[in-house]
Amino acid sequence: MYCNYDAYGEVINGQETYDAVASALNSGLSILLGWTDNQSTHYDILFTLNAVSCGTNIQGGIRPTRDLFVSIMRKGSFAFNIANTDTDASYYAEKLYIDSTETSKALAELINGIKQSLVKLRIL
Repeated sequence: MYCNYDAYGEVINGQETYDAVASALNSGLSILLGWTDNQSTHYDILFTLNAVSCGTNIQGGIRPTRDLFVSIMRKGSFAFNIANTDTDASYYAEKLYIDSTETSKALAELINGIKQSLVKLRIL
């Protein structure tokens, strides 16, 4: 799978990354990235689409078969509406328990880019 990489082999933002993640998700796979914001922050991020769920009471507005699940290891996780491809960085920061900084802006670019690629694949 081809993603955008920095000189150290860490995944960085870019269209190839967004499309590769969307393609894996569209194929029914979850994908784990070793991602950097190019400013010394590294996150291991798990993306999941179409989660299997048990029980009828999934709360917090989460829709297991329609949302993109984002889990930042050792930080936080949440599910986000795929159709909203321009979500603000502060919303991601709040839901994923990260500081609103340049890192949250780069993370928003990553997640929004993946959601845009999913929309192109008609995963709504």
